[in-house]
Amino acid sequence: MIIASLQLSDYISLVALVIALLSFAASFYFGYRDRVKVKAFSEFYKGHEEYGPAHMNIRIVNHGRRVAVITMFGGNLEDGGWQATHIGDKGLGIRLAEHEFYKEYFRKEDVVSVYPDGESEYINLWFEDSLGKRHPVKNAEKHLRLLKESK
Repeated sequence: MIIASLQLSDYISLVALVIALLSFAASFYFGYRDRVKVKAFSEFYKGHEEYGPAHMNIRIVNHGRRVAVITMFGGNLEDGGWQATHIGDKGLGIRLAEHEFYKEYFRKEDVVSVYPDGESEYINLWFEDSLGKRHPVKNAEKHLRLLKESK
């Protein structure tokens, strides 16, 4: 039997190996959790005489443990380009701590983007953070179509 022939120093080495592996797994897990993790989604509201015209509410929420700095809100256009605006005071962005959110209100007239070379319609929406990563708005394509079709 192999186990019967092990000495005390062998048991100590095995226990040290197990503790090292558990420590590595724990640090990997907490390192993975300790990051920026944002989710953006939209909600469509049909127009009603009491509640106003049709519109979209767009929210971005930080589900991560690190502070997220969101700098721009924009979208992709039909003609292949994109258009965005800086958000926050003086265009420096907004800071979202853990479980904080930011709301953007999108009306029917906002679907058309006017820029110096012409105009085009949004086909998708996203937020961009300070690292340049774009976070797509869930259901934005469907809700933009509904907004275009609304009265």
